[in-house]
Amino acid sequence: MLSSIELLPVYDSAEHDLVRELQVPLLKQSHDYLRGVGFFTSGWLRIAAEGMYEFIAGGGRARFVISPTIEEGDWEALQLGEAARFDGELRALLEKRIDELAASLEHDTLNALAWMVADGLLEFRFAVPRAKESRSAYHDKIGVFRDMDGCAVVLHGSLNDSIQGSLNGEAFSVFQSWVPGQQPYAQKHIERLEALWANANAQFRVCRIPDAIRKRFIQLRTTQSRPYRLVSSPDGDAVPKGPRCAAHLRPYQEEAIAAWIEADCRGIFEMATGTGKTITALAAAANRYSALGHLAVIVVVPYLHLLEQWARDCLAFGFSPVLCSSNHDRWQIEVKSRIQDFNIGARSNVCILAVHMTAASDRFRDAISRLKPECTLVIGDEAHGLGAGHLRNAMSERAGLRLGLSATPRRWYDDEGTAAIVGYFGKTCFEFPLEKAIGTYLTPYRYYPEPVSLTDEELEEYEALTARITLLARAESTPEQQEKLKKLLLRRARLISSAEAKLPAMLSLLRQTMLRDQANGHETTGILVYCAAGTHQEVLRAVGGLGLRCHEFVHYVSLSERERLLRQFADGDIQALVAVRCLDEGVDVPATKIAFVMASSTNPREFVQRRGRILRLSPGKREAVIYDYIVVPSSARAPAAGEADVSILKREMPRFVEFASCAQNEFEARQVVRDLLDRYQMLNLLDEKPWDVYHQLRQWDWSTDE
Repeated sequence: MLSSIELLPVYDSAEHDLVRELQVPLLKQSHDYLRGVGFFTSGWLRIAAEGMYEFIAGGGRARFVISPTIEEGDWEALQLGEAARFDGELRALLEKRIDELAASLEHDTLNALAWMVADGLLEFRFAVPRAKESRSAYHDKIGVFRDMDGCAVVLHGSLNDSIQGSLNGEAFSVFQSWVPGQQPYAQKHIERLEALWANANAQFRVCRIPDAIRKRFIQLRTTQSRPYRLVSSPDGDAVPKGPRCAAHLRPYQEEAIAAWIEADCRGIFEMATGTGKTITALAAAANRYSALGHLAVIVVVPYLHLLEQWARDCLAFGFSPVLCSSNHDRWQIEVKSRIQDFNIGARSNVCILAVHMTAASDRFRDAISRLKPECTLVIGDEAHGLGAGHLRNAMSERAGLRLGLSATPRRWYDDEGTAAIVGYFGKTCFEFPLEKAIGTYLTPYRYYPEPVSLTDEELEEYEALTARITLLARAESTPEQQEKLKKLLLRRARLISSAEAKLPAMLSLLRQTMLRDQANGHETTGILVYCAAGTHQEVLRAVGGLGLRCHEFVHYVSLSERERLLRQFADGDIQALVAVRCLDEGVDVPATKIAFVMASSTNPREFVQRRGRILRLSPGKREAVIYDYIVVPSSARAPAAGEADVSILKREMPRFVEFASCAQNEFEARQVVRDLLDRYQMLNLLDEKPWDVYHQLRQWDWSTDE
């Protein structure tokens, strides 16, 4: 593994052979190599042959983005970018460059390179400028080595992949992903190089080699057998290694895959947030590839940042994904091309990643229309989202194998949507709840409910809204009345979520935390504040006013900025994050030590996801602490004061029960509200979780949003 290699922070050609002493040892321990380089020739392959052959023998795959050597008259043609697949002039240009590369190779190296391309172990793409007026050339030099444990080493420096490059005065900076101080640099380089490969770079368009040219290059093989050793198949034959399980599965993950196969490869994994649904799903896909010999995988995810995360995991498992979203150009052409190759046997697998909105579009359904259901698998990440009416078309009938992933697959107050999910994927075939995961796979936590009450003005508004909601709910239902009812429910929910008393109570507790940390000689870090929509600016100013380095984490913060913020939060450079909803799905904050929940959601999908975000394991983290601001009736009010108090308790208690049930201090937490519930003769609420209450209450009695 890469972590077993002792690496220096900088390698200089004045003291080291950069290829033999650095790149070759890294190749030997890697299973994925991605290289962006301005200039590539055969000389590098001759020098690095020892490492490349061992890399290939271990099932590795190498990808190169290079800058073609372009003459003056060729620049205009190159602006066509991906049109190279169809444009004769550009095809001729790239064909000429490939022929020149082949002519420069020695006999043995040419044969090896052609075999690697034929086996799909080595792939070249060309980076050309997007702007028509540009004469810029791709001139970066960066390499990413990754192993089966998820560790990565990034090299960034001046060395081209050529004999001359190895003779020049060159140097590499080295960044190791498992070293805390180096991780942010490694991650940033990985992200930008993967974005370039996926044609998501703003300056350069990345072109694949047209199939006709690739086939011509493959024909340059001069031997009947490979000049390198490949991983052996179970029957002993040497074959190129396709998708495979790239992780050591936990027992429950193996159990989940077995249950899904037993259910005829249809079902839902209902697994707690943070227990490895993505890895389990990809291992299931690799299992089906091994069983069938060929497989098309379609993964649909709710958000762009999840698309990028899935892409990295797919590559680790041997799948080369096409990314489909409004941010990715010409994905339709790429999808159709790969499916055509798959159907004629030129490819053994296809992997397509799409965001929910794109997957539900007519364009996407048309692009995948030639897939055969018997060898097509759809993986629905955060599958509960696909039950929404406008997204149900993302559940393609072109797939005979179906796997849904969700910690909370049932849709809150949407029985029709829930039925659509179960009707497509099948029932839950495997469950792994939070209580099983805590202590081994997730961080234990302590839960402290913090009761607060509405002000007199807020309570008056709440009672008025409740009266209007009751009248509308009892009247004859029409679409117009349902819309009015929904708006009233939302107003009432926001009133509870943004209750005035929450912020001063939170600030008081946060001050106490800071003073305690200061007395113990260390700085307060790892603070996460979930607040209601429309309140985060006020909360951000108040938290910053305590002297904490804090930052907002909301929907308009860009993907690249979010990555930077999370790294700074993990390193302690940012002490507190103030978030609104965008941490609900797919964004993990394992560095969180203390979470303040000010947004009083009644929807289990939201608050269960929020809890799961902060329970991820992290070095040195032995437990997490959750403070939950629960709105309760004022102690000055008599239990007979009115229906509003009962309504508030009914909507707040299920979240309390859910959070308390898995906490280390469950009974201590229950004591906080026990006397209050006893006053209202509602002790039964201590044992009723959200879905129990769901079946008891009418839709109008509870809002579905914050």
